[in-house]
Amino acid sequence: MDDTTRTTLTGRIALGLTGLLAGVAMWLLVEVLPQAMADQPRNYLFLTALAAAFFPAALALTGPLPLPRAPAAAFLLAAPLAALLSWASLRFDTVAGFLDTGHPQAAFELLAFLPLPFLIAGLGPRGRWGDYKTLFIQSWMIVVRFAAAWLFVGLVWGVLFLSNALLELVGIGVIEWLIERQEAPYLLSGLTLGVALAVVGELSDYVSPYLVLRLLRLLMPVVLLVVAVFLAALPFQGLSNLFGDFSATAILSAMAIGAATLISVTLDAEDSRRRPGGALCWACRAMALLLPALAALAGLALWQRVAQYGLSPDRIAAAAVVAVLLGYGLAYAASVLGGRGWAGRIRRANVAMAVVAMGVAAAFLTPLLNPQAIAAADQVARYRDGTTSAGALDLWSLAREWGRPGQAATAQLAAMRDHPEAETMARRLAALDQAPNRYAFERESGPDDAAALKVDLATRLPVRPEGATLPPGLLDSLRLWELQQISRACANRTAAGNPGCVAVLADLSGTRAGDEVLIVAHNTAGAPLVRAYFRNQNGAGFAMRSPDYLQGGDFYREADTAIDALIAGAYTLRPMPLNALDVAGRQLFFGR
Repeated sequence: MDDTTRTTLTGRIALGLTGLLAGVAMWLLVEVLPQAMADQPRNYLFLTALAAAFFPAALALTGPLPLPRAPAAAFLLAAPLAALLSWASLRFDTVAGFLDTGHPQAAFELLAFLPLPFLIAGLGPRGRWGDYKTLFIQSWMIVVRFAAAWLFVGLVWGVLFLSNALLELVGIGVIEWLIERQEAPYLLSGLTLGVALAVVGELSDYVSPYLVLRLLRLLMPVVLLVVAVFLAALPFQGLSNLFGDFSATAILSAMAIGAATLISVTLDAEDSRRRPGGALCWACRAMALLLPALAALAGLALWQRVAQYGLSPDRIAAAAVVAVLLGYGLAYAASVLGGRGWAGRIRRANVAMAVVAMGVAAAFLTPLLNPQAIAAADQVARYRDGTTSAGALDLWSLAREWGRPGQAATAQLAAMRDHPEAETMARRLAALDQAPNRYAFERESGPDDAAALKVDLATRLPVRPEGATLPPGLLDSLRLWELQQISRACANRTAAGNPGCVAVLADLSGTRAGDEVLIVAHNTAGAPLVRAYFRNQNGAGFAMRSPDYLQGGDFYREADTAIDALIAGAYTLRPMPLNALDVAGRQLFFGR
């Protein structure tokens, strides 16, 4: 056996065994240990995190790094990361509550993947942690290797199921017996994945990321055109669909991430691998100059939301993402404006910003950046200074979803007995202690004095057209929970500073005399209320109806925008043709 064959066989055995051990670990963690360690949730979290970080890292590093060094580096990465995750879980009474937030998983995944190319660069033959060529190639090589290996795993299972179906035709069920064993899917998938990674690594001259990179580069002009059109249209279309909408921040951030990725892909690992002065090069420059605008707009949209409702853990996580993207954008734009050598400066910025991103992700798992504590302190401060009323404060999230910091903040709120709204706060906190879920809390935490609510809404609920008043009997027709929901919404403010509620008098039914009343109300703690109230045929009171037909965007998601438009009078009545179906002497009518 020559040296090449021996090396190949050793690599396949090593990665096959690593994959097999990964399968054993997954089987134990999924099927065996949950019951055995039910009373040790944090120890179970540590073991799960250790395995989830160690085995993918070991499989990715073996090949680019020699065998003894790869698993050692994987363990040195996985052990502190698992410890950080377990430490951060102490913010919550339960591990389940901690994981339900979603932030720990995102930070964990970033810290499990981003360091891998640095480990290969620093512990490899060249020994240079910041070697951009190695970082770039190995980052994409890891993606391609795992994609190809998982594709092979899928093919193996496909062949296995087909083989089982064939043998069952002659009464042989050995394959079915094998795959029905509880541990078999884990062990076979792990073994197959490890061997496949070894084979892909052997064929690195043929299985390279450059096909994927070339395909991605084709997207650069398209994405640049879309971003340019978006930014050019903003001054004419206005920012009403941008500010105050959390989804706008997510969309802009996702586009900024995609733009930064395409810039890096287009520049490649070094100048010798790209054509300077070509169309893609100029598109790359233009995109680098536009990237700060995308990141800044994402930040402005988020800031407007924070100004309205204060901080929350999700908004803090979004702010961290936006801050990193703004760092990328400013670094890219400055690199291009610096003239000659701009591509090299962007590559260096990529290395620096990757380190910054890892630092931010790690901070989320330490007291340095505890989103629940920061958000809880902000909500208490807003209540203390009167920015947020007792009725508008999202107590359910604070006490039940923000862990121990939220519980401590709730205790602070209860202790503010000299606050002007202390009585309202005490009533809502009492309801919180008894409520089994958010819906029950919202129903029970509002004022239970219907008469007082009606008097309050008669003065606080904006009515349009300007100068119109609520028809007699409308508020008397509303149920207690409707009065409570509208009252809470009126305590909030939209992006334009309007109350989060409005009533519009309009002739919505040509068959009834007088106007009907549309009420739109929205607060952050619940779904928007969009209801029309039609006067009963006998003239006594009003009956509630939900909209039968909604056209255009998601009205419920953009309820605040609709409220602002209704208060501003920016609406019209449009007649709609309604048809009934005559059949067998009867009529079927679906519209109102």
